[in-house]
Amino acid sequence: MSTASASVADRGAMLEAYYGSFTSEKEKEALSVPLRLVAAWANNDAEGVADVFTEDGIMILPGDVFKRGRDEIRAFMAAAYAGPFKGTGVTGRPVDVRFVTDDVALLRTHGGILAAGETEIADELAVRSTWIVVKTNGQWQLAGYQNSPRGAGATLRW
Repeated sequence: MSTASASVADRGAMLEAYYGSFTSEKEKEALSVPLRLVAAWANNDAEGVADVFTEDGIMILPGDVFKRGRDEIRAFMAAAYAGPFKGTGVTGRPVDVRFVTDDVALLRTHGGILAAGETEIADELAVRSTWIVVKTNGQWQLAGYQNSPRGAGATLRW
C-alpha cells in the first residue's frame, strides 16, 4: 500500500472510530461540525473556529464566558490562542445525537483540551459538551455550544 493510500485508510479508520454507532449519513453530517472545530483549533485558527458557528452563534464556557456572534467568538479565541490556549488542541467523541427537526440536531460529546504537545486529555481539562447544530443553505453550523468540566457534578447533593 502506498503512503497516500495508507494515509487515506488511517483517516477512514479514525473517522469510523469517531462516529462509532452514529452511522447514518444524516448523523455523520451533523457530527461534521465538531470535526471542523477540532481541525480549526488544531491550527489555533480563531477565524476557522468562528466560521463553524452561525453568524449569531453562542459559545458558553466555564469561568462565566459567554460570547455571542462570530466577531465575539473570533476575538475571544484569538486572545486565547495568544495566551492560555497557545499550542493546544481539542478532541472528543460523540455520545448522543438527537434530531429535533431535519435541520436541527442536539449533540453531546465527551472530550477536552489537549495541552501543547500532549496526546491525552488531562483530567482537569476534560469536558462534557452540548452542541446545537443547524443546517442552513445545505451547511451544518454551530448555533450554540456549552461545556462543563467533567467532574463538575460530582459534588452536587440532591
